[in-house]
Amino acid sequence: MRVLFIGNSQMYTCDLPLMITTLANSAPPDQPRIEVGRGILGGRGLQGYWEAGEGKGTPRAMVAAGPWDVVIIQEAYDIGGSAFPEYAAKFDELIRSKGAKTLLFATASISSLYPDGFTTLNETQRTWGRERGIPCATAGYAWMTCLGRTPDNEALLDFYQPDAQHPGKKGSYIYACLLYAHLTGGNPQGLTYTFPHLGGEIVTAGEATRIQQIAWQQYQADLAALR
Repeated sequence: MRVLFIGNSQMYTCDLPLMITTLANSAPPDQPRIEVGRGILGGRGLQGYWEAGEGKGTPRAMVAAGPWDVVIIQEAYDIGGSAFPEYAAKFDELIRSKGAKTLLFATASISSLYPDGFTTLNETQRTWGRERGIPCATAGYAWMTCLGRTPDNEALLDFYQPDAQHPGKKGSYIYACLLYAHLTGGNPQGLTYTFPHLGGEIVTAGEATRIQQIAWQQYQADLAALR
């Protein structure tokens, strides 16, 4: 399976595409392996990715350079009042024209906006995707299930980098497990939680099991939201 990632630092902080490849490689031999491409630009959202033009290495050029099976598009955290619908539609039309499928990726927000900012970011994209028949991996909701409605500050920040804005290893593992389910239709239960590029084991065995279960449940909820 060939998958293109279009996004910002939510994707590159822990190299989410490489995490997905590593997860897929740990699955049984009869399950898909995933080859990834990157059209990642920091500090921007969909409008910024589109307005970067069509030069070499830009998101639009990467879509055109396929073929891809799936293209994942990720909006910035400050979606409120943004041009999300317009630029999500532009990317979806381009992706479809190249014979690929679009997958929306709704991330966590910055820690200071928990939980309302998470809800806005995820529900806006889920609702838009439902209207167009496009699945949305609502990873922000998966974080909220892991954390609960009112986590203490230590538990919340455990999912982040020290800047309290970008996902840390644990937060990125939630992203990876949910995206794996969306890409393959497979349950991430039992897949690896060891990533050499991140220094080895990034969560405990118990944490990995819980995150995998939550990711699978969120994937099923995401599919149900399309109906």
